[in-house]
Amino acid sequence: MSPLIKATGVLFDWDGTLLNSFRLSYRSSIKVLQHFGIKIDQKRFLETYSPNWYDSYKKLGLSPEQWDNADRIWRKNYLSGTAELFPFTHSLLTKLKDADLKIGLVTSGDRGRVSQEIKVFDLEKYFAVIVCSEDTLLKKPHPEPLSYALQKLSLHAKSTVYVGDRPEDIVMGKSVGSYTVGVESDYGSRSLLEQACPDLILPDASHLIEALELKSL
Repeated sequence: MSPLIKATGVLFDWDGTLLNSFRLSYRSSIKVLQHFGIKIDQKRFLETYSPNWYDSYKKLGLSPEQWDNADRIWRKNYLSGTAELFPFTHSLLTKLKDADLKIGLVTSGDRGRVSQEIKVFDLEKYFAVIVCSEDTLLKKPHPEPLSYALQKLSLHAKSTVYVGDRPEDIVMGKSVGSYTVGVESDYGSRSLLEQACPDLILPDASHLIEALELKSL
């Protein structure tokens, strides 16, 4: 029996893992910061980046009173463009679904934005659960979002895989006991992922099927 089938579920991060959103997200963030008189380059953006964008706001000097306005500006700019799925996303999810694995999404993105993108890209049929930023009080890297998804799917962490492109994803996955796969992206370099010690690092999620067939869970 393939080691892949030993897993009962695979859960994913969204941005940088299945969705190629970096350029649009970066551009939108720059617009927010320009509005508040803050100038940064891509290096500084990545140094302060967090899936919990309020942590980034704090690091960049935005006060809590400015966050709601910052969110509105970010959404307006982001929704004026179009992010793209990675070319492998549909094929990857189809293969996992055909293997009778439960598939979930655990993202720090807000539900309005993520739900719209999932609908546009016709991905609704793949995900048995979608956990967004509004669904839990605590955010990545805290285990609550992933624990909530596993509960909804009635899955045991030890038989699941969590795939993400940021150290916060890996920390969250390890905290609940899932097999963790880090994928390189514009949001998270290999060296950054290595600091979180995932079980496996891949160039991108397109290699997931082959890799899990070679790795025992």
